Amino acid sequence: MTTPLEPTILKMIVRSIAGTPRDHLLDLGTGKRSAIGDRMRARINAIEDSLDKGTAFTLENPLITYNCSHVYSVEYQVMGVTEMAAHLREELIDSSRVLGFGRPGTRAEEQGQA
Repeated sequence: MTTPLEPTILKMIVRSIAGTPRDHLLDLGTGKRSAIGDRMRARINAIEDSLDKGTAFTLENPLITYNCSHVYSVEYQVMGVTEMAAHLREELIDSSRVLGFGRPGTRAEEQGQA
């Protein structure tokens, strides 16, 4: 099966000993499921090896280097871009934020009475 798939994202949630979570996103790309799976397994194996050896590891988006002695756990989630976009939209709606840029207007400005 060589049909390109939707871009796949690996979300890595690093929890510190203090309980603080930090999310990192890795674009696994598109293509065959086996190629995406290989890229995902390579990243997870590299993180697990670092944790086992007690060496530091670096994750992107945002770029942070972790000292393994401060890491409590690393959780993984795999999702497609469409699923991620829907999730982000839900978070924006839940936080009562306006979708877009700019400063929120006052009621008078919204009604054209500025």
